Amino acid sequence: MAEAARRLADARTFFGTHDPMPQYALPMTWVALGIAAAEDRLPDARAELLTTLDTGLPPGTQRYGWPLLLTATTAEADAHGAPATEPGRPEILERIRKAAKTLATGVPVWQAYDAWLRAELLRAEGRTDPDAWSAAVEAFEPLERPFDLARVRFRLAEALLASGTGDDERARATELLRLVTAVADHLGAAPLARSATLLARRARLALAPARREPAPADPAESLGLTSRERDVLRLVTAGHTNRRIAEELFISPKTASVHVSNILAKLGVSGRGEAAAVAHRLGLFATTQTRERLGAGH
Repeated sequence: MAEAARRLADARTFFGTHDPMPQYALPMTWVALGIAAAEDRLPDARAELLTTLDTGLPPGTQRYGWPLLLTATTAEADAHGAPATEPGRPEILERIRKAAKTLATGVPVWQAYDAWLRAELLRAEGRTDPDAWSAAVEAFEPLERPFDLARVRFRLAEALLASGTGDDERARATELLRLVTAVADHLGAAPLARSATLLARRARLALAPARREPAPADPAESLGLTSRERDVLRLVTAGHTNRRIAEELFISPKTASVHVSNILAKLGVSGRGEAAAVAHRLGLFATTQTRERLGAGH
């Protein structure tokens, strides 16, 4: 954190303090807020947030505003229950709700952030609501943002385990945490992987799949992939669009799209990023480009 703070100070020096542009000021506030929260300095995190909210979030700043509001809310949620942090929380959460209304838009990615923020606000109030987290997961599943999807899946698993101890909740939480750890390990997201592992350990969930007969020499064969689907999956793993895949394989984009849909169904995943993660885990097409593709969230 000390290094992050030094880099932030340098950035603020470089970009100046007078009339900073939103695309510079808001990300720096976001980083400052995150550092303060990570160091358990919630009053400082709140001060960073309120300084920005007092001047208002400029129109068209969803790209910077949503992560800022989400980080502030997460800090409040993580500190919920600590007596020193409770005073002022209702007012802070209400300010965040009002600010979120100014960022509302019909763009799917920002609608997903809206659903995420709503669920996080409930957590900050000490309320466990699996339905809210399910809505966030559903909003992110078609967006091919594997890290964000893994984070909301983790919270859904946490909410399921907190709200019930039945077999259905535990089974669903187990599968969610398996997906989270697979993506987190692939992306090198050590804190998320560690959180998922600790949650599973506390709930006594076994994340390792049950022992089975040795897999076929060719993992793709066990998945039921045709040779053409293997070719398509290789290109998906490399980060290519359907149009690029069509050009590479001399097929139509529509046919490429059908192949991709079939592959997702056979792998039991909801997006191209997860399909690439599965391919990497099985050692089908493990490349540096895969990691870069997933890390970019495309």
